[in-house]
Amino acid sequence: MIGRFNLVDIRLVWDRIKPHIESIRTDLHMDWRCEDVYAQCMMGRAFCYTCEDGFIIVQPRENGYNLSKELFVWLCYSTVNDGLSEYYDDICAMAKSVHAKAIIFNSPREGFRKLAKQKQWRTMTEYTLPVY
Repeated sequence: MIGRFNLVDIRLVWDRIKPHIESIRTDLHMDWRCEDVYAQCMMGRAFCYTCEDGFIIVQPRENGYNLSKELFVWLCYSTVNDGLSEYYDDICAMAKSVHAKAIIFNSPREGFRKLAKQKQWRTMTEYTLPVY
């Protein structure tokens, strides 16, 4: 257990969390499929954590420039509040558990700019440009 979260086998919670994953994917026009999340967890490349009011899917990664460990928050869902704000302390604990030096996430949501400023996070904007 890390904070309020338990590491779980995604097979045990898939039917419960898949509709929320699909909703996030659809609402944010993401290019991955729900099955990609499942597959990455089954292959041990991503990990599913759940609590009473939400879930988080994370991927430990290595920074390609300085080789430090990072924790990529792929999905964060909360029924209570904004997941990243609600679970910030828990995500920090997850990052520490894998000896990560940074937490990385991507989002098209404007609200995260405000949160980043409040928490004094270093921000980097990533753009996806279609090639015609």
